[in-house]
Amino acid sequence: MSRQLQDADINPRFRQRSNTTAFAPFAWRRKADTVSTTVQPQSQSLTFDALVEALTPPSVPSLAHARTLATLMASQSPLPRPAVLNPVWAALCAHESPSSLQAAGYEIMATFWEKFDGHLGTADILQYFSLFLHTVWSPDVGEPRLRALRALTRGGTEVIGIEIPLLSLLRTWIEGAFDAYMSGDTADMTDRVERERHVELLATFLSSVVEQPESAARMSEGDLASVLQLYAGLLGRALTVPPISPVADPSPSHTDQPVSGKASISTHRRHPSSISIRSISSPNLPSQKHPAELMVVIYLDHLGSQLKALAPKFLTLILPVLFRAQAFFSSPLPRVSILAGRTHTPASLEDKIQRSLNMLFSGPYGSSCMAILKRHLLPPTDAGKDYRIASVIALGAHRTLRNIIRQGLCTKMARAYICRLTSVSYTASGAPGQMDLEKDLMERAWSKDDISGWDHTRLGRLLCKSVETWVRFTPSDNVESYDMEKDKIMDEAACTMRDIFQEFDEREDGVDMDDEEASVAGATLRQLASFVRPIKCVADGAALILPLSQHTEAPTPFLRTLSSLLARDHSTYMIPSLSTTLFYIADHLTDADTAKLPNMMFEQHDLSPASPDWLKNWEDILSNPTLFSPTRVLTRMEIMKALRSVYDSLKDMHSYRRSLADLVFKFCQWQGENPQEDVTFDCSVAWRILGDEVVLRAVEVHSTSPPITPSAEPEASTLLAPLREFIDLLTTAAVEGVQEEEDVFGCVNPSDTPLSFSPVSSTSTAATPVLSRKQSEHRSVNTRDRDATMPSVMSILSSLAGSRSQSQHSQEQESSRTPMVASPVSEPVLPRAAVAVVSLVSIFSQLAFTPHALLQHSVVLAGQIFDSLIQLISEAKSSRARLTVLQFTMRLRADRDHRLYFVDAHHDADGNIMTLASLIGRTSEPPLGGLPQQSEDEKNNSGDLNIDEPYVRKPRPRGTQERDGRRASRGRGIRPNQSAGSRSRSRAPLAAPSPSANQPKLRETLWQVPESLPFTSIDPDNPSEGILSYDPVSESIGVLRIDSYLYALLNVLEKEKNWEILSYVLCHLPAQLANKHLFCGPKCREVIAKLLTFLCSGLASGELASSIGRWPSGLKPRDAHGLAFHTLTVLISYRQYFDLPLRHAIVDVLREGLNSQPTAIICCLQALTLCAFELLSSLKRSLPSILEKLSQIMSNPDMAVHILSFLSIVGSIRDLHANLREEDFKMVFGVALQYLQHHNRPGAMPTISWAMSQYVRMISFYVVYVWFLAVKLPHRPRHIPYITRQLLLANEGRDDIDESTEVCFDWLARYTYASADPRPAHSTLSEIVMNPDNLTSPHAAISEKTWLLGNSVITIRSLARLGWIEVLSRRPSGFTRFLCKLENIPLVGPGDVEPDMVSVAAGMMMERDISRPEPSDQSTGQPSETEPPSDTINTVIVGDEGGTTLPAPDPITGYVWSNTAPSQRRKHVAVDPAFFALQLSPYPDRVNQPANQRMVDPPLLPPLFRSLDQIPVIDTHKVGIMYVAPGQAHELDILRNSHGSPAYTRFLEGIGRLINLRGQVDVYAGGLSPDEDGEYAYAWWDDIGQVLYHTATMMPSKPDDEYCIDKKRHIGNDYVRIVWNDSGLPYRFDTLATQFQFVNIVVEPHSLGAIAAFSNNVHENEYFKVTIQRAPGMRDFTPVGGFKLISAEQLPLLVRQLSLLADWFASVFERTERDTKEVEMITNWRARLQKIMAFKRDKMPPLEPEVEIEGVIGQEAYRNFTATY
Repeated sequence: MSRQLQDADINPRFRQRSNTTAFAPFAWRRKADTVSTTVQPQSQSLTFDALVEALTPPSVPSLAHARTLATLMASQSPLPRPAVLNPVWAALCAHESPSSLQAAGYEIMATFWEKFDGHLGTADILQYFSLFLHTVWSPDVGEPRLRALRALTRGGTEVIGIEIPLLSLLRTWIEGAFDAYMSGDTADMTDRVERERHVELLATFLSSVVEQPESAARMSEGDLASVLQLYAGLLGRALTVPPISPVADPSPSHTDQPVSGKASISTHRRHPSSISIRSISSPNLPSQKHPAELMVVIYLDHLGSQLKALAPKFLTLILPVLFRAQAFFSSPLPRVSILAGRTHTPASLEDKIQRSLNMLFSGPYGSSCMAILKRHLLPPTDAGKDYRIASVIALGAHRTLRNIIRQGLCTKMARAYICRLTSVSYTASGAPGQMDLEKDLMERAWSKDDISGWDHTRLGRLLCKSVETWVRFTPSDNVESYDMEKDKIMDEAACTMRDIFQEFDEREDGVDMDDEEASVAGATLRQLASFVRPIKCVADGAALILPLSQHTEAPTPFLRTLSSLLARDHSTYMIPSLSTTLFYIADHLTDADTAKLPNMMFEQHDLSPASPDWLKNWEDILSNPTLFSPTRVLTRMEIMKALRSVYDSLKDMHSYRRSLADLVFKFCQWQGENPQEDVTFDCSVAWRILGDEVVLRAVEVHSTSPPITPSAEPEASTLLAPLREFIDLLTTAAVEGVQEEEDVFGCVNPSDTPLSFSPVSSTSTAATPVLSRKQSEHRSVNTRDRDATMPSVMSILSSLAGSRSQSQHSQEQESSRTPMVASPVSEPVLPRAAVAVVSLVSIFSQLAFTPHALLQHSVVLAGQIFDSLIQLISEAKSSRARLTVLQFTMRLRADRDHRLYFVDAHHDADGNIMTLASLIGRTSEPPLGGLPQQSEDEKNNSGDLNIDEPYVRKPRPRGTQERDGRRASRGRGIRPNQSAGSRSRSRAPLAAPSPSANQPKLRETLWQVPESLPFTSIDPDNPSEGILSYDPVSESIGVLRIDSYLYALLNVLEKEKNWEILSYVLCHLPAQLANKHLFCGPKCREVIAKLLTFLCSGLASGELASSIGRWPSGLKPRDAHGLAFHTLTVLISYRQYFDLPLRHAIVDVLREGLNSQPTAIICCLQALTLCAFELLSSLKRSLPSILEKLSQIMSNPDMAVHILSFLSIVGSIRDLHANLREEDFKMVFGVALQYLQHHNRPGAMPTISWAMSQYVRMISFYVVYVWFLAVKLPHRPRHIPYITRQLLLANEGRDDIDESTEVCFDWLARYTYASADPRPAHSTLSEIVMNPDNLTSPHAAISEKTWLLGNSVITIRSLARLGWIEVLSRRPSGFTRFLCKLENIPLVGPGDVEPDMVSVAAGMMMERDISRPEPSDQSTGQPSETEPPSDTINTVIVGDEGGTTLPAPDPITGYVWSNTAPSQRRKHVAVDPAFFALQLSPYPDRVNQPANQRMVDPPLLPPLFRSLDQIPVIDTHKVGIMYVAPGQAHELDILRNSHGSPAYTRFLEGIGRLINLRGQVDVYAGGLSPDEDGEYAYAWWDDIGQVLYHTATMMPSKPDDEYCIDKKRHIGNDYVRIVWNDSGLPYRFDTLATQFQFVNIVVEPHSLGAIAAFSNNVHENEYFKVTIQRAPGMRDFTPVGGFKLISAEQLPLLVRQLSLLADWFASVFERTERDTKEVEMITNWRARLQKIMAFKRDKMPPLEPEVEIEGVIGQEAYRNFTATY
C-alpha cells in the first residue's frame, strides 16, 4: 500500500483545493496579510496573458489576479515557457511577499510544473529551487509550497544536484510542521487534522526522496542518519505528551497488568514528588490520534526503508528509540499459547514496533542488538543522563526481552506439543500416522525470526541481573520521579517470570526445570521479592502486606503480579526455593501466609539433612527476627512444629542433631537478648529442644564415663560441665524474665475452654496504601508501639479474623473441658521465662521418670535441675515462671518406698483442690442462676442464704477477651466488664469510675481449675526408678532435697507479694502434704515444724498474706486465711513432729478461726473434729472456750449441720467432756435447741434444703441425747428445766408439741434418773423366777392387767412363783421390766408344804453372771455409759473381788458376742428411785386424772404388743463395708473378695463387735441370715442406736452365685458404704451399680505403693485418708469435708461416727426422694409413739369430759377405783 493510500485510509476527508473559476480565500489560511487583499471589481475577466502581465513586475501584484492565474493555469494549453512565468514567481514567491501572495504564487508554480512535460536541466532546477531555500514551514504557505516543490522535482525523482539542500530543507519543514502540530494554539479540530496531515505529507515526500537509489547514492551515511535522528527526536518529543484519555486498568485474569502510560494513575506512589509528567493532566488535544502514534508510524516506515542501508553503528541510536516507543505503546499481553489462531484485526503499533525489533534481533546484527538490549536493561550509569527517559527505555527493553523470551517459550511449547502428537500418532505397525498440523503451529515451532545463539537460560540470567541491578540502583541526586517507571520495569520482569512459569506448568508431568533453569528462576524471583522490602506505608511506617491469597487486591500491578508469583505451588523446583524467598520478605506477608511455609519446606525436605542446604535454611529461619515478632503467632507455631519434627527425627543421628541443637542454642541466646519480645513469646519448642539436648548429651556422657558414688559426686559435676552452657541459659532465661507489675491485678479468668470471637473489622493497609520507599536496614517504627491497638495474642489464637493488615492476622479456634488438667489443643502462649522453666521441667522429668533414672549421671543431674527449680520459686522475676515451677513441683508425690512420681490423672481425685479454688473464684463453672459473685462479707450482710453451697465462692464471670483452653496475653486483653452488676445485690450500685491515668491496669489471672499445664508429663503416676524423697537405709545420690522445697514454700507463705503465687500454694499445698511419704526424714520434720509455727503465728496475728500489694476484687486477707486453715488441718496428721505447745497452738488457732467467715469456720470445725481424735488433750484443754465460741456464732442457721456434727462427735468421746462444768453442758444444749427452734417453726420455709432441715432437726435431738448421757447422773435433773423450756419454745405457735419433742421428753424421763438399758435382758434370776418348773414353754404369769398411762403401756403380771410380780413398761423411748418380790408373803405359810427355797439363792445370784471379758474404752481406760468398749480386752469381770486374765483373742475373729449381746455390755448402772415412779407414771399427762388411767381390755393387747415389740427401742442402721484389693475396679471383683489386708482387719476389729448371728435376740441383724450370709457380722450399739455392718469379706462367696447377688442384695441396698480402697486407683462413686447410691466413705492409704495392700508394717499403716463421696444434689453434711488424714488407731472411731451420721442423712435424702419432696423422716421412737397414740385413738373408748366435783358425794366417780384398776 502506497503512502498516499495510507493517508487516504487514515484521513478520508479531502482538503479544499483552489480552482480557476473562483478565487475564494482559503478557509485554512490566516487573514493577516500586510497588503490589502480586497478584490477590485473587474468589469470583465482578463486573459491568461493579461494576468501574467498584470503580475509581472513592475506591476503591483494583485491577489485576485494571482488566484485567477492559478485557476486558469490548470486549463491553460499550451503552457507558456517557464521563462514567461519566472518574473511572476519571483514577485509572488519572494520572502517579503505577503503569505497570501506566496501561496497563490506557489499554487501557480505547482500547477505549472505538474502539467509541464518538458525537461529541466540541473541549472534550471537549481534556479527554481532557489525560490524554496531559506524558507520555513508556515501553515498558510506550507502546503502550496510543498506541492510546488514536489511538482518541480517530479515527486522527488529529479533531485540531482539538490539532494543535500533538499534534504536539509525538508528536515526544516518537517520540524516546523511538527512544531505547529504540537503547538496546540487552536481548538479547531479541522485545523489540528490539517496540521497532522502536513507532517504526514512532508514525511512521505522525504521518504520518496531518500528511497530513490540514485539520490541515496549521492547522500552520505550521515545525511541519511540525520533523517532518522530527526524522526527519533520528533518521536521523543511526542512521547512526552501524556495519553489523550486514560484507559481503565483491565482485570489481570489472563493478561498482564497495564504497564504503559495509558494506565490510570495508581494509588501506589513513592512520594508526592514522584508523579511523572504523564500523570499531569494532558493538554486539550482535540485530535483522536496521539502525536506519538503519528511519529512512530513515520519512524517505523522510514526505518523499514532504510534498514538495510544503515550501518550497524546506528543501532545504538535506533534501538533506544524503539525501546522507548515500545514502553509507551505496551499493553497487557495474553497468556503464552500455541493454539491461539491468527487475528484478523489490524496490527497495533506495539505489534509493528515489536516486528521491527524482531527484524533487528533476528538479522545479521542480532548479537549487536542483544548487546545493546543488555545495556539498556540496566539502569543508566552516566551522571548527566535523564533518568526518567532512561527508565522508560529500560522498560521498553524489558518488554522487548519479554517478547523474545515469550517467542522462545512458544517455540518450545509448540515443539513439545508436536512431539506429543507425534508420539501418539503412530499406528500399531509402528508407521507414523497422518498428522494434521496447522501451518501456524509449524511456524511457531520453527519461526523464521528465531533468535539464534541465545538460549533461554542466558536470557534468564540477563533478566535476573537486570532485576538485581535495578533493585540496588539509586540515582546519585536521589531523584524520586523514576520510581513509577521502576515499578513498571519490575512488573515487566515479574510478568516475564510468570510467562516462564506458565511454560513450566504446561510441561508434561515429571519434566522439571533443570538445575540451571531452577537457579535462574529462583534467583530472579528472589530479586523481585527483594524489591518490596523497603516499601513502607506512609501512614504508619509499617511494611506493606502482599495479599498472596487475594493477589488481585494488591495496590499496584507489580505487587499483583509478584503476589501471584509468590502464591505459586511450592513444589516448583527453584534455587533458592520459593519458601526461602517468602521467608526473605516475611515482613510483607501476613502471619497466615508465612505460617504455611515451614510445613511446605518440611514436606519438601528442605529442612532435613536430605537437602544439602538444610542447616543454612534453618539458620536463615532462626535468624530472621520478623518471623518471631509478637504478631507472628501462627508462624512461630508452625516453625516450632517443623523444628520439633526435624529434631525428633535426628535424635539417633548425633552429628546432625548436635548441629541443629547448636543453631537452636544460638537462637535462644538471641531471643534471650531481646527482653522486649517477651510479652507474647511462645516458641517453647526451641527451649524444649535445649532441654532434650541436655538429656541426650547427659546420656552420651554416661556412656563414656565410669560409674560414680556419692563421694564422687563432684566428679560427676565435672563430667557434666559441657552441659552447663545449656542449663545456664535456661536458668538465666527463667530468672531474668519480664517482671510483672506488682501494683496491678485483674479479675479476668482465662478459659481452657476456648471462646469464639467475632472478627475485628479493620481497613486493610494493603487495600489502599500510601507507600514510601525507605532505604534503611532497621525498623523505623517500634513494633510494640505499633501493636498497641492489636487484640490480645490469646484472642488471635482463639479466633481467625479475615484481615490482611499487618496488625491483625487470621487465626484458628480451639476447645475444651477435662477433669482436673485440661490438655491444651495447641501450644499455650507463655513468656520466655515460663518456657525456660518448662524446659528445665522437661529435663528433670526425662532424667527422673524414664529409664535414664537408672544412670547415675542422670540422677546427679536431675538433682541439680531440681535444686534450680526450687531456687526459681523464690528468685524468678516472672510470676508465670514461678507459677510454672509450682505447677510441676506441687504435683510431685512419693509412694510407700519414697520413690518420686508425678501425679496427673488423679491429681485431685477427691475434688479438694477444686473446692479450695472455688472459694476464691478460680473455677471455670459459672455461678448458679447467673448470680454475681459476692464476697463473704457481702453475703453475710445481704442475708441471702437460699443459695446452693453458700460457702463456695462462685467464679467471676469471664471477660470478653478470654479463651479454652488457651490464655489472653498478659496486659493486652480487653478490660473486663466493671458494671455495677458485679456487686452485691444488698448494696446500692455505684457509678462506674471514670478512666484515669492513675487507675490500675488489670492483669489476667494466671491459673484456674481445671488447669492447662504448660508442660507435658512424662510417664505420669509411675514412680521413678532412681529418684527418692527419702532413704531411711543409707545416704543415696538419688535423694532430692525436699526440705529445700519446703523452705521455698515457707518463703512464699511468709513473704509473697503476688496473690497468684500465694493462692496457688494455699490451694495445692494441703493435697501435697497429705502425701506424707514425700516429707519424711529429720530435715523435713524440722521444716514442717517451722511451717506449722508460721501458720499458727500468721493466722493468729494476721501476718499471713499481709505482703500482698493488691487484692482482687471481692477478696481480702481473710480469704487467704481461710485457705491456710486447710493446710493446718492436714498438718494435724504430722503431730509426731510437734511438741506439746505446738499442738496446743494448733487448737488455739482453730478456735480463733471460729471468728472468721463461714468457709473458714467450717474448715476449723472439721479440723477440730480431727483434733478430737488426734489431739485429744489439746482439744480438751480448749473445749470450754470452743463451746463458748460455738454458742456465739450459731446465729447463722447455715452453720447448723457443721456445728452439730462437731458436737455429736465430741459428745461421743468421754474424755473430752469429763471435766466440763454445768455451764458448758448448758451451752451445748442451748446450741442444739436453738437450731431446733430455727428448723422447727410451723410453716416456716427452711433457709436450706428440706432434707438438710430435717437432718438438722434429727441431729439436734441426737446432740441433746449424747450430751445428756455425758452428764453425770446426779447432775442430770439440773438441766431438765432449761431443756424443757427450750423444747417448748421450739414448739411455740403450735397447738401442741410435735411428736419428736414428745419422744424427747419421754427419753429424758427415762435417762434423767437412771442409766439403764433401753431394753431388758434375760438374767439368771429371771430364768429361776419366771420358770420355776424349768419348762420348755413356761406360763409364768397367773394373771396380768394393762393400763394406758400417758404415752406408756404398763403391764403388771402376777407370776406363778409365790410373791413375785413382773412390771412391764412400754414407752416410745424404751421397754422397761421390773421383777418385784412381795415381801409380805411368808417363806413358809400355814399349811405350806412347799416353802420357797429359791428366792434367797436367786437373789444372791442375780448380780452374778457368766464370766465375760470386759472391753474397756481405748482412749480412757474407764467404763463409759455411752461409748461401747473397743476391741481391746483388758480385764474379765467375775462375781468375786478377784480378776482373771483371759488368753488373747483370735487375731481375725476376736471375741464373739452371741445371743443377747447388748445385755452382756458391762457398765455402771445407777438408778434413782424417781426412775421407778416415772416409769409407772402417766407422764407427760397430768397426775391424778382418772381419764388417763385406763385399763385396757385383754383381747386388744396382743396386736398392740406385737406391733410395739417389732419396732426397735433404739435407732437402727445398716452400713456396707467393701474391700478393694490392688488393681480392682469392677464391682464383681470387689464383692468376691473373702479377706483383706491386715490393716483392714484391724479396722474391722475397731469399728464394732463381732457377733454371732445365730441365736441373736436383741442385736439388729440388718436382714442377715446365718444360713445365707455367714455366721458372723460386725455390729456396734449404744443407748441411742445400733449399727450393723454388712461386711462383704465376711459373707460367703458361693460358686453358683456368679454375680454375687446374695452380697449385693444387702450391700447394694445400704445407703452408706465404707470402702477400704487398696486398689491404688481412685474409687469411682458408681462402681457398685445400684439405685441406692448415696454416700461412700472411702478409706485408703495416704501414699500409693504396690506392697501397701497386704503389708503388715506398722509404719506403713500409721495414717489413712478418709474421703466422703456424696450423691449429686447432696449437700456437705459431714465433719470431714474434702478429705482427712486419720491415724490407724483412731480410724475406726471416726469412720463409725461418720457412717452413723451419713446413714441418718442418706435416709432423709431418700425419704424426701433426693430432696424433692417435703416428707418427714420417722424414727423408731416416733413410730412407737405413733403406735401408742393410734391405739389410744382407735381402740380405747373416748374420754369422758371432766366434770366439776361438787361436795363429798361428787368424789364418788373417782373414789371408785375399781373402775380404773
